[in-house]
Formats: sequence, C-alpha cells, structure tokens
Amino acid sequence: MSLKEVLAANRDRQMIIIMKDGRGFRGKPVRFDDDVIVLRDVFETLNQDVDEKGYMFWRRVLHSYLIINADHVTRIWPWEVAT
Repeated sequence: MSLKEVLAANRDRQMIIIMKDGRGFRGKPVRFDDDVIVLRDVFETLNQDVDEKGYMFWRRVLHSYLIINADHVTRIWPWEVAT
C-alpha cells in the first residue's frame, strides 16, 4: 500500500507518525498527498520521552493543524489503545 492509500483508509482515526529525527506526532489526517501530510488534533512526543515500561509521553500541540513533509516520515501506523 502507498502512503496515500494508508492515510485515506484511516482518515477518521488517529495516526502515529514518526519522523527521521525521532519526533513523533499523533493526529487525524485531514489532507495528504505524496509530499505533505496535514494533521489535526495533534499531540507530539520526543524519542527521549519514553519511560521504563516503554510508554511515550504525549503533549498537545498548540496549533489547529500540523503540516508534515512526507519525505521526513520513517514510520506510520494507526493509534490503537489496548484495554
């Protein structure tokens, strides 16, 4: 599957996006193409923000939308909270 297909299939779900610099973003994809991903309801974490159990600490981004250069994305997957 291409990046656009994955994002289109998960448009109404929160996605985790990990960047080349280790920064992570969690949000809902609004618009996307081969070059840019636009997220809303965004949270951010740094690769150092992991505790001893492997949990990441997420902070809300203070902007309505976040625009990401798709060339800098290394991993992406749907956000699933296990119960």
